[in-house]
Order: sequence, then structure tokens, then C-alpha cells
Amino acid sequence: MKTKLSMALASIFLLPTIAVAAPGAVVMNGNSDGPGSLKAALASGANKIVIQGKVSTIAVTETLEYTGATALSIVGSGQTLDATGIDDDIIVVKNGADLTMSNLSLVGPGNYKGYFDEDKYDGGKGIFVDVPETRTGVVSVKLTNVTVSGTGYHGVHISDCTLGDSCGGGSGGGGNGSPASIDVQLAGVTVDGVGFGSQDADGVRVDERADGDIYFTATNSTFINVGADGVELDEGNNGDVILNVGNSSFNNNGDYCLFDTNLLDTDDCYDDGDPDVDDGFDVDEAGAGSITGKIHNLIVTNNYDEGLDFDEEDAGGFDLKIVAVSAFNNEDEGIKASEEDEGSINISLSAIDLQGNNGSKEDSEIEEQDEGTVAVTVNGSYIDELKIEEDGTETGSVKVRGSTIVEPLDLDNIDEI
Repeated sequence: MKTKLSMALASIFLLPTIAVAAPGAVVMNGNSDGPGSLKAALASGANKIVIQGKVSTIAVTETLEYTGATALSIVGSGQTLDATGIDDDIIVVKNGADLTMSNLSLVGPGNYKGYFDEDKYDGGKGIFVDVPETRTGVVSVKLTNVTVSGTGYHGVHISDCTLGDSCGGGSGGGGNGSPASIDVQLAGVTVDGVGFGSQDADGVRVDERADGDIYFTATNSTFINVGADGVELDEGNNGDVILNVGNSSFNNNGDYCLFDTNLLDTDDCYDDGDPDVDDGFDVDEAGAGSITGKIHNLIVTNNYDEGLDFDEEDAGGFDLKIVAVSAFNNEDEGIKASEEDEGSINISLSAIDLQGNNGSKEDSEIEEQDEGTVAVTVNGSYIDELKIEEDGTETGSVKVRGSTIVEPLDLDNIDEI
């Protein structure tokens, strides 16, 4: 005869098994491995890792990996991850898990600028999130008060591309990807002195292929002294790039191909006969999709190509508000927006200050190269030179109010209203 207790126990054992995330882990020392280390915490499967305040420096002697699929949170309080002794990635999230990280500094070797060996791949990434083809939904990467410096390759890389590091820069750079979108949120982030171990190594790089969007938010952040672009967003298939970038700076980026004369003897460092230099902030969108959002309160100076360089291919266009941007002494345009297929351009420039960029170029160039409309407004701005072009059958428009354009407007198939 079954008792009530035996029946109750039987019912418990018949309940379905429910997967429960591992409890949080605490990092109690700065050792490279062993109990209480960050490496052990990542290997434990814990999805929230807190580093004790008594820990100041964590030794990284090999790449730290997180292989779980559950969202990972690493909470620091000003610690440094010292990877100066390795020539490899510092932290890798291997299965496209969401990542939240705060109050940490990641430091790579930092000795790449000044020597070159074309037969050697020099340097890893600071933070690498690898997105598998099966990922759906939104991959979220949130960094707060994080510094990445001294890495030879990208400072931060989120890759939704089957070609991995061979995915290639620029819109339509090849490779497939997952259906997932990528949401990157940076607050108080500094990326400094990375990208001199390899060609086309950016401060922050997002590769998105297949049918997902890129959401990119950055506030109070700095991207400086990077070998390639300070930030590069590559949306290489159907999907939009949605921007909200403010109170940040993009300075002195893009001179990898200039730091060593030996580089000028390599094919990779030539772009139509000139050194292949890069931008402060580079956005490329290919496929059906647009570049939209707001850019505000930026300092963009001394970049070796454009300051802000936004390119859109195929069906799509621009809907951008650019406010309170100061762009000085960039080697090419301070602001460039180019639409290469059937798409419209709607750009508002307010409180813009563009001076002293390359004298042989325009301080700002906005170009629609196929069918589509162009509508540009300029308010309360100072611009040395402004070029706006419509190469299709439409006639575009520009409205200038309360602004100083030093040189006569350079307009092609554009009406001033």
C-alpha cells in the first residue's frame, strides 16, 4: 500500500528536469589560475562573476574563455587584467552569449608599434565575442567603465561572420552569419593604443552578416591611437545600423600603414597607390538597410583618413541627425556620407564646426550616387567647405540657416532653398 509520503516522493522524481544557471562566483585573488582565480570562475559555469575589491591586478598568462550560452556578467571595481606577457586574445566569449562587463582595465603587451614582421601574426584582441550561425534574437554587449589598451589586434570584436578574422572590412565584406542582431552599449569606455600588430585592426569592430541589425550606443567614451578605425561597424547584408553616439572622442586613429616604412612594401598597405589609412568612426551598410540615428557632442581630430565616414550600398539610405560635432585636422573629410544605390539621404547638421581638414578635400561631403533624393539642412554651423552631390535623375536640396560656409557651396544637382 502506497503512503501519501511515498506518492509525493514519486511525483517529485517524475517532475521534468529544469536547467538552472550556476550561482555566481567570486574572484578572490589575482592568480592566473587555480581556486579563487578569474580563470576558475569562468570555467565554473557561473554567469555572474564578482571580483573582490582587495584584488588589484589579475595575471593573464593565457586566453580566458567563457563557453557557456547563458548571459555572462563580470563586475570589477577598478582591477587590471594584465596580459602584457601574452600575444593572444585576453577574454573570449565563444558561443555568442550576452556579455556585461564593468570597471575593469584590459592591458595587452603594447609593444607592437615600432617593429614589423610580415611573416608573423602579431597580437590578439582585448574582448572577443564569437557569434555562432545558430544564434537568434539579440546579442547584447554592454561595457561600462572599461579600458582596453595595448592589444595588437582589435580592442573589442563582436563577430557574427562565418569567415572569422578573414571576414574583411567594409560593407559587403563577405561571409555568412546568424539571424541575430547585435546590440553594443559602451559607457565610459576607453580604447587606446591598439591595432598595431596586424592590418585593419580596429578599436571596436562589429561584423554582422545575414539578416540582423547593429545597434550601437556610445557615451562618454574615447577611441584614440588605434592602428585602423577607432570604431568600425560592418553590416554586410539585410539590416539597419542604428546609432546613438554622444559625448565621445575619436582622435589620432588609422596610421598602421605609416608607422613602419617596411609596411609600405606590402600589398595590404596600398590603396590605389597610397598608404591604406583609416578613419575615426567608420560605418558600412550593405544590402537592404539604412544608417539611422543621432551623432552628438563629438570631438573628431587628427585621424589619418575621414573623421566620420558613413557608407551605404544597395537599397536603403540615411536618416541622421549630427549635432555639435567638432572635426579638425583629419587627413580627409571631417564628415562624409555616401549612398551608392537606390536610397535617400536625409541628414541634419546642427552646431557643426569643421575646420582645418585636408585642404585638397572638402570638410564635409554628402553624395547620392544613384536614384534617390537628398535633403540636407545646416543650422548654426561653421564649415570651411561643403560638397553635396546627387548623381541620379532626382534633384536634391540643401537648406542653410544661421551658418557660415567659408567657401562657396559645391552643389551638383542640388537646389539651395
